[in-house]
Amino acid sequence: MKKTILSISGALGIHRIYASRNGHHPIVLTFHGVTAERPGHICNDEGLHLHLPVFVRLMEHVARHYNAVPLSRIIDWLEGTSVVPERAVVITFDDGYRDVLVNAAPVLHRLGIPATLFVVTDFVFRGRMLWPDRIVSALAMTTEPEITLEWKDGAHVFPLRHRAQRVDAMRDIVARCKAMPETDRVERVDRIVEALGLDDRKLASAWDDLRPLEPDEMKRLPELGVEIGSHTCSHPIVTQLRPEALKRELVESKRAIEACLGRPCTEFAYPNGGRGDFDAHTRRQVIEAGYRCATTTIKMRVPREAGPYEIPRCTFTHNRISLSEFAAQVSGLADALRPLKRRLSR
Repeated sequence: MKKTILSISGALGIHRIYASRNGHHPIVLTFHGVTAERPGHICNDEGLHLHLPVFVRLMEHVARHYNAVPLSRIIDWLEGTSVVPERAVVITFDDGYRDVLVNAAPVLHRLGIPATLFVVTDFVFRGRMLWPDRIVSALAMTTEPEITLEWKDGAHVFPLRHRAQRVDAMRDIVARCKAMPETDRVERVDRIVEALGLDDRKLASAWDDLRPLEPDEMKRLPELGVEIGSHTCSHPIVTQLRPEALKRELVESKRAIEACLGRPCTEFAYPNGGRGDFDAHTRRQVIEAGYRCATTTIKMRVPREAGPYEIPRCTFTHNRISLSEFAAQVSGLADALRPLKRRLSR
């Protein structure tokens, strides 16, 4: 029913009406990677790395119907020093995967769409895999038929004999680890990888699109219209950190990016980025570290009264997304149709 409604509205061009109606509120979109490989790899089961043809269609839609602006333009607007055009859209990426340079940046450059990439500096400068990717890669590569893990609610046995079981295990284990304090999570992830009979050298070969940018490669991105911001050193949830650790994550990541690029790094993205993943204290620390803004993953358009240190971003892309669904989401049509969908589902 949902796809039918969106297809009809797309064919009728209704999304353009809502794009104009909501045009005075910019929208910031966030992605992770763009892969040339067809969907299906277990390491990309949730589709965080969009298939390149899908990404091209979505960005061509943005270029055709919206005004793509850099994130810095939104900051100026929020500070009252500039204006943004109607139907403004900002494109951002998180983490620092190499496929952003190889696959996404050329598309954006061709279409004249600027972007910001928020990099995890331990990932880019030290080659340390992001902890969720370590879990995903270990579960994808292990030959163990199952793994038993102790949690607060007791022991859980995760069977790993076929793909569906591994995918279920990935989602459950990552969600449980995400809720842990940072120090506990680091230790737990190490133990999980070890229990699955793997090491980080093997994990790095699980899926090529999990590779990080090399520092020299990162230097090429500003030439393609992609600015570089910080996503911390090690991708912790910052509200779980002690003050000295938080300061280190903010300051050292900023310093590493600036030393590499020879230009200021002024934009920051909270890891995870939900409402419980930043607070007044972390916001103060971001300001003191010298950033001009901080982005979240709160799914909404940017209100005029928003502060520059709580800029919302929308993630609603996956490899099953249709162009009509994307058009409805970006324009705000999907929000308007939600009450209708609830009534029809009763």
